Amino acid sequence: MLGSRQSIFATPKPRASGFVLPLALTASAVLLLSSASIHTLSLQGRLRLQAAIERDQSADQLRSAAQAFTTMASGAQACLLQWPSVDWGLLQNSCSGSEPISLQEGSVADQTWRLLSWQPAAGSGDLRLALADGRRASFRLELAADGAQILGIGAVQLIGRDRSEPFS
Repeated sequence: MLGSRQSIFATPKPRASGFVLPLALTASAVLLLSSASIHTLSLQGRLRLQAAIERDQSADQLRSAAQAFTTMASGAQACLLQWPSVDWGLLQNSCSGSEPISLQEGSVADQTWRLLSWQPAAGSGDLRLALADGRRASFRLELAADGAQILGIGAVQLIGRDRSEPFS
């Protein structure tokens, strides 16, 4: 009988601790971190896509401004294409009937643009334009042999904003 009394008051042997709860918590944490990572990646992809769309729209608007410049640089204004834009104000007698101001700004749809610079070279020229909101681009224009006619517009090269220009 003494043996049975000892077993009643004896401390029980420690049993192995449960492993299901820590395993479930670990699995939950891994799933939570995985879903957060997937969500972050999808947001980054969306932001990249949105930035690419905005870049393409900017390039298209600037390309339209370059097309407007080439349209206006015909007739009497075509004479100005032979000299850099910084010299246009000095050429009143050389290019009779031309109005340099008409090539220095304009608008396409709802966007106004302005000429940053025109620099002719042999058979081509470098055109730099800016939109009213500060977006800027450079274009290589193909010129006729006499330099007084634009034959084609090269690809748009987006330029960063000037620090002094406001952001849109």
